[in-house]
Amino acid sequence: MKKFLTFLLLAATFMLAAPEAIHAELPYRMFYYDSNQATWLRIQPIYAPTETKGTRFVEPIDLQVGADDKVYVADKGANKVIVLDNEGELLLTIGEEEGESALSAPEGLFVTPEGLIYVADSGNQRIAVFGTDGSFVREYKKPTSTFLEQQHFVPVKLVVDRRGVMYISLNSSYQGLLRINEDGEFMGYFGANKAQQTVLNWLKKLILNKEQLDKELPSLPRPITNVSIDNDGFIFTATAAGFGQGAIRKLNAGGVDAFKNKTLVNGHGIVDVTNDTNGFLYNVDMESGRVNIYDKNGEALFAFGFIDNATQQYGVLGFPTSIGVDSKFGVWISDSRTGTIHKFERTEFGSDVMNALGLYIDGKYEQSKPYWDRVYARNDMYNGTFQGLGKVYLHENNNDDALSFLKTAFDTKSYSKAFWQVRLDFLQQHFLWIAASVVALILLLSYGPRMIRNQLTRKPLPESWQRPLSDLRNVWFVMLHPYQGFYKLKEARVAPWIIILILFSAVAVKIATIYYTGFLFHPVELSQINLLGSLGLFVVPWITWIIANYLVCSVKDGEGKFREVIQGSTYALAPYLFFSIPTLILSNMVTLDERVIVDSLNTVMFLWMGVMLIVMTQVIHNFDFMETLKNIAITVFTIGTIWLFAFLVFGLSYNLYDFFYQLYKEVTFYG
Repeated sequence: MKKFLTFLLLAATFMLAAPEAIHAELPYRMFYYDSNQATWLRIQPIYAPTETKGTRFVEPIDLQVGADDKVYVADKGANKVIVLDNEGELLLTIGEEEGESALSAPEGLFVTPEGLIYVADSGNQRIAVFGTDGSFVREYKKPTSTFLEQQHFVPVKLVVDRRGVMYISLNSSYQGLLRINEDGEFMGYFGANKAQQTVLNWLKKLILNKEQLDKELPSLPRPITNVSIDNDGFIFTATAAGFGQGAIRKLNAGGVDAFKNKTLVNGHGIVDVTNDTNGFLYNVDMESGRVNIYDKNGEALFAFGFIDNATQQYGVLGFPTSIGVDSKFGVWISDSRTGTIHKFERTEFGSDVMNALGLYIDGKYEQSKPYWDRVYARNDMYNGTFQGLGKVYLHENNNDDALSFLKTAFDTKSYSKAFWQVRLDFLQQHFLWIAASVVALILLLSYGPRMIRNQLTRKPLPESWQRPLSDLRNVWFVMLHPYQGFYKLKEARVAPWIIILILFSAVAVKIATIYYTGFLFHPVELSQINLLGSLGLFVVPWITWIIANYLVCSVKDGEGKFREVIQGSTYALAPYLFFSIPTLILSNMVTLDERVIVDSLNTVMFLWMGVMLIVMTQVIHNFDFMETLKNIAITVFTIGTIWLFAFLVFGLSYNLYDFFYQLYKEVTFYG
């Protein structure tokens, strides 16, 4: 027994001493942007942090990856430019303590393909140029020009094009990039942002006179935050604020923005922008706290990383200041808070995704298919895969599979193209049956009612059925003859079950439109539909209309009774009942190019319902036309007041409930 206990004790000791398995986990989450649903969704890592040699900096403020994959860093705090190899090991330090090579608070740099290093030597108010070995070559001071007499020359960022022309961002300058040629001559300003026109400025122009406007501070463009240039010579400017509008602009030689001042997703707090050899854009955004990847058109693709002011973990950014991408698509980020340079490398999954997207965006669908297949094998929840493979199948004329994949990706435009081809094939194969069905339907609609009337003439229904059928027929009559129909309703008492039947039919039609409207007109996941919420948005306005209409018109000496308002408002739903069914059928038959048919029917339906509510109010309450319009306007205001009051009551009730619930939890916890 003692031996057995000794064995158990030794076994337990060994198990406690044995190391536990350690699972590596990234310090941040990766997301992809689903443009079809306009939302960010989680995905496995596209980029992962990798350890470098750990060179320390004082205040790295700007960074660029050269054509040779060396990393050049402007260290503002150390008054140096540091050159690293692709592993992050120190190669060269530029900047002497004295003389022409001495730098003072450099804030920007640019490296030409030939290896010349241009430094925005902000403290010395110049552009200093160094050779590949770090030797001083020349400098550019403030150019001589009457346009620059009042301008302080404090360069902070710059790029240089193939001709040697420098595009310089000056400190807090709203005039755009200052251009200086290779000889140091002023060539004008380039690429200024547009001035922001606010509602307040618009009101000032309406109210104030010319003398008062002259005393107002002008609305100036936002200064450019950072600048970069791609291999094709396009200049990319980064501008913070503006909620992402014009955050990244792609300027050609004439200063025309190819992105047309578009609003960038995650661009409100943009710090820097760069691109890789495939044209993908990368930015660092302080507002979202992420590194963001975009396609060549500025459409958001992925976001990764995390910003933490108190970070002490590699891969978590403290205060990012610049971003660069090497030839192997490694992302380099300078971090002034931690005094380090972070490097992120693509994962195997990330390489497949980015290669697939690059070929897909260029229209090379066949070449992208192997990459999409590999991505799909690793992640069958990424909607980009379904969109990419859907385009491949569409290109291969495999339209059935294309419909399935594109529907999963919620890509309505491509789905419409595939659906058009599927519909064409179906019409060609079943043309005779479709033509015969259409003829039969026309004959049924033309002669069916007449046959029913003849049958009822020979064998009339019981007397007890005459009144209910007359009330039901009035739904159609009221829609075609609103004034006569509502006058008949005012003098009649419709059975409550008829009203309930009409309302039940309207709700049933609404449910059918929610679940069976064609995908092109209602691209949602059916399992995610909130049926009660959707019905509430349909039923509550109708109920509120009845209450508000009766209250307002009663105060305004309207003659309508509450029962008559309910009857009239119920029959006013007739256009919805009669238009929704053909609209629902057509939504499953037409493409986006033909959606004008469905949109027109919906527009006519809502206008018709609006006219019927106006006529109903006029007839039921015995108002003249102008009085009717005025009371309907008051009714609409009353509806808004009722909703606001209900919202306040609900909010206060919820706060009261939450107070007592939290009080109950504290009592039970400490009791």
